[in-house]
Amino acid sequence: MKILAIETATKVSSVAVISDEKFLAEINREDIKAHSETLMPQIEEVLKISGAEKIDAVAVSIGPGSFTGLRIGLAAAKSLAYAWKIKIIGVPTLQAMAYNFPTNSATVLPMLDAQKNRAYVQKFKNCVALSEIEVKPIEEIVIQAGENDGEIFLCGDILHKIKIPLPKNVKIAPINLKMPRAVNVAFCGKKFFEEEKFSNVMNLEPLYIRRSEAEVLWEKRQKLLSEK
Repeated sequence: MKILAIETATKVSSVAVISDEKFLAEINREDIKAHSETLMPQIEEVLKISGAEKIDAVAVSIGPGSFTGLRIGLAAAKSLAYAWKIKIIGVPTLQAMAYNFPTNSATVLPMLDAQKNRAYVQKFKNCVALSEIEVKPIEEIVIQAGENDGEIFLCGDILHKIKIPLPKNVKIAPINLKMPRAVNVAFCGKKFFEEEKFSNVMNLEPLYIRRSEAEVLWEKRQKLLSEK
């Protein structure tokens, strides 16, 4: 079983191909160019490098994360799944990030930027979710992590915004394990495939959690106009 995975929830675009338990290829890229310009060339290149002649499913990171990035990744995944007539699998981004830490010896808190000094966060141990996805102030997440027993790793794209000292039991993940990666989306997607947890190519949507700033501003403008 060969799976193509797409991860665009942050500024880093990542694509990968796996075959059963084998990791065939991955390309990670952080660029000043938009994902809309770089993603399809990345996909073409990773397919070439992997040597995969047939893909059985497309796994795509669905968020939370960057509103624009998620839409671009999802549009690409849907187009490929529809054109190739294969399964599409939506993978929650924080859950895929937890695949960097497949162990019972530590808890992991994947964190992604939710703007205004807040983060999307969820608690995992051995890739199993121990909480729901929440949006919290960054400092509150760090303080609460210190109140837990055992070692806790923080990972994600917002770690540079932590301005308070870390509690003794709280660690920053190594640089190679900090960010979302397509290979983890692929292996999480493989598990969903085996459990027949497929998505519908027509109605799969990003997992936004909160509304975009554009939506909030539009609603405020409409309210002001209605009051005139």
